[in-house]
Amino acid sequence: MQNIGPEIQVACAIIWCKDHILLSYRDVDAHQGGLWEFPGGKFEPNELPVQCLSRELHEELGIQIGDAYFVCQIPWTYGDKKIRLWVYEVFDFAGVAEGRESQEIDWVHRDALYKRRFPAANMSIVRVVGLPRFARFFGVDRTIAPAFWASQLNNQSLVYFRGVPPSDTLIGGIDAALDHGHSVILTLDQLPCFRIGCGVHFRKSDHPDEVYKALDRVEKPWPVTAGIRNRNDWLRQRDFGVDAFFISPVGDTPSHPGMPALGWSGFQLLAEEVGVPSYALGGMQLADLVTVTKYSGYGVAGIRQFQ
Repeated sequence: MQNIGPEIQVACAIIWCKDHILLSYRDVDAHQGGLWEFPGGKFEPNELPVQCLSRELHEELGIQIGDAYFVCQIPWTYGDKKIRLWVYEVFDFAGVAEGRESQEIDWVHRDALYKRRFPAANMSIVRVVGLPRFARFFGVDRTIAPAFWASQLNNQSLVYFRGVPPSDTLIGGIDAALDHGHSVILTLDQLPCFRIGCGVHFRKSDHPDEVYKALDRVEKPWPVTAGIRNRNDWLRQRDFGVDAFFISPVGDTPSHPGMPALGWSGFQLLAEEVGVPSYALGGMQLADLVTVTKYSGYGVAGIRQFQ
């Protein structure tokens, strides 16, 4: 059905307590009732997203949140109801969570989220849980072995062994990355080395038929990522079930010679439309994580400044 109203702005949160996440149960008579959701609620007039989130979580759960870390915006249409979810992560709060509006709540282990039923717009959030904020690309010009490189990385990272062909060398790198708590994404040509715990990365040159065949060949890949430069790239890849996009080049970089930089404004326009977390790629440094969340992004990615 054609959408007949403006977007309803909603802030919600992935609230962590160790390895568990807080969920609320929607009343069966409510819109999308009888399903679990990530707690939050609608914006009030002239209210900023984090202000809304803080107010709603206090009213609904009786908690006072600390910092809220931006995840993504999810535009979604339920027939004639159009919403935009502003999703945040919360790791620190004061008080004991309780259903102050008579709603059932539950702390669910992160690995058990898939056993719950959610509104369709929330399913992208389920796929986000545990996604690292940093993405590090191994450069083929490196003089060290991928396994040693991966073992030396600090901060939980999403690791991409860019340009490393299927081989014992690649397998060693994958094992080292996973053993040190990182996540790994593999390109289609690297899938002979796939193992449980790896994700898949689609390049702009990958044909859709190849993509769907690849997804059928591997078991539960996570995360599924892709690279985009503009809206047309996104439209071509949005049906691949992508969990996160690398948007590039945000800044000038030697890896994109002659390609105009998007700048932060161009990055933000794409990040607000794609509906999943976005990594800024191109001229980034680790410290840019603070900036990227101000422009609707999730994380930062790079090669030279990320070793």
